[in-house]
Amino acid sequence: MPPSALLAHDTDKCIWSSNDVEGPKALTPQPLKRTFALFMESDEETDDEPLQDIEAVLTSINSCYPAMNFPKYVNTLKERGIFYLSTAAHFNSQFYVEKVGMSEGAAFTFHTGICKAHMKDERRKARRKAKGKKKA
Repeated sequence: MPPSALLAHDTDKCIWSSNDVEGPKALTPQPLKRTFALFMESDEETDDEPLQDIEAVLTSINSCYPAMNFPKYVNTLKERGIFYLSTAAHFNSQFYVEKVGMSEGAAFTFHTGICKAHMKDERRKARRKAKGKKKA
């Protein structure tokens, strides 16, 4: 096979190029423009992942804003049927002021934290779903 025929030949995940040189140095490995990682399936990658409990979410937000004492709202949130992050993300700041008894500042901070955590969780789920499609 002439060296020009080997140009951009894909062999064992490496692209070879002739660089118009003949002899043993005719084929030199070229770096890939894109690399793809192999994902191995593990036990922790399941669709039945537990939802984020509202207590864990409150603790997380409280670690950033301890003066607002968010864990004190656990019981009130649960009385309103808010047990998980996904549920809490559907309410606005005004709800947390009027129904949960948070101050306006605490409600804004809580709602912002909930929305960020919910978006992060949704992106993680989308990545996992996309990764599953690549494996198939």
